[in-house]
Amino acid sequence: MSEFKNSIAQDNVQFPIETVIETVPGAAYSRAIIFMNVNLAASLLPGVTTAKAGDKIELNSSNYSALTAGGLKNWLIPFFTSAVSAKLAIALYDTETQDTSGEKPVTIPATAPLKTVYENEKYYAYFKFLYSDDATKYQTENASLAQLCLADTLYSAHWIGISDVNALTSTSAIVTALNAVNAKSRVVYNPDTTINAALAQLGDTLGAVNSTGTPIGNDVDMHAFSTIKASGALDSDGNRLNLTSTEKAALDLQHIGYNTYVGNDTANVVTEGSLTLNGDVVGAEWVKAYIEFVCKVKTAEYITQRNKFRNNVQYQAILLLVSAEVKPFVDMGRLADFSITAPLFKDLPASADSFIVANAWRASYIDRLRSVTVYGKLYVTQPTK
Repeated sequence: MSEFKNSIAQDNVQFPIETVIETVPGAAYSRAIIFMNVNLAASLLPGVTTAKAGDKIELNSSNYSALTAGGLKNWLIPFFTSAVSAKLAIALYDTETQDTSGEKPVTIPATAPLKTVYENEKYYAYFKFLYSDDATKYQTENASLAQLCLADTLYSAHWIGISDVNALTSTSAIVTALNAVNAKSRVVYNPDTTINAALAQLGDTLGAVNSTGTPIGNDVDMHAFSTIKASGALDSDGNRLNLTSTEKAALDLQHIGYNTYVGNDTANVVTEGSLTLNGDVVGAEWVKAYIEFVCKVKTAEYITQRNKFRNNVQYQAILLLVSAEVKPFVDMGRLADFSITAPLFKDLPASADSFIVANAWRASYIDRLRSVTVYGKLYVTQPTK
């Protein structure tokens, strides 16, 4: 028998709990999006039956295997193996086509070109990738995506994996194309054409929540993971080798990352290289963009409350919002020497309805440990015979 049925506990005591769905400012900085031509959808998105240009298909570790196939699925396996809780989306675009069925060719314009789809979806995910199964299109369209990201560095970081072995001799056409548009792209080289080494690294980066409650600020290189192999040539047994010192030096000079075994008799590799093509520090740009974005949102929430006037009370409250967003990164050790350097309220530029604060705070970005050299001495007592 059940003592609970029709009891005082069931009938007389109630604890109603309301479910509230909260939006989390800055969630996009823990997501990725891959732009892909819609003409690839039939073969690479077999689980999406109505895919059309302009669509965004959200994937996670539970559904991606059923929805994707072929080369796209091969890209996603290393990502979701590491980033089990992450979200990633595929955004479909199209290009103009030629209808040659009539007497004269007719140009059919794109309904949702890359630029339009990018503008529509850029706020979904900070990390932007592009998929193409055509080497020439992969080059030109990644260059186009990189240019779009350049105008939106607060919301967008362009990452790209390359397999062009010409990168080892500084003659890669795709790297040349990116440099020609002054791209701030994060590039990772691996000769395995079935994977995207940059996406695999991002999976590792987003694969754990740190003390900030997010993956933001996690290592973007030099953390061991095992979902891909090293970036060297194949040996006689078909196993990937490490790059030579000369090859590494060539990639370092171009600010291109690559994969190297840890060296502990496991399959674990790390990505060496934490810079964009133009020399920016990838991790610092990520943290900076996240803090700026969340501060914008939370300050907007604050100043749109009733009766927020331009006075010292509101000024100090806004500075506290900044401190609250920076502090978790100080606590985890990613930032140091944080201080509010804003002027006193009375010293702000005169205005009727706004604050303009130059140099409000400062902090030092602490990069990860990459190299260790420990010198020592060994004392030997000279034998007597």
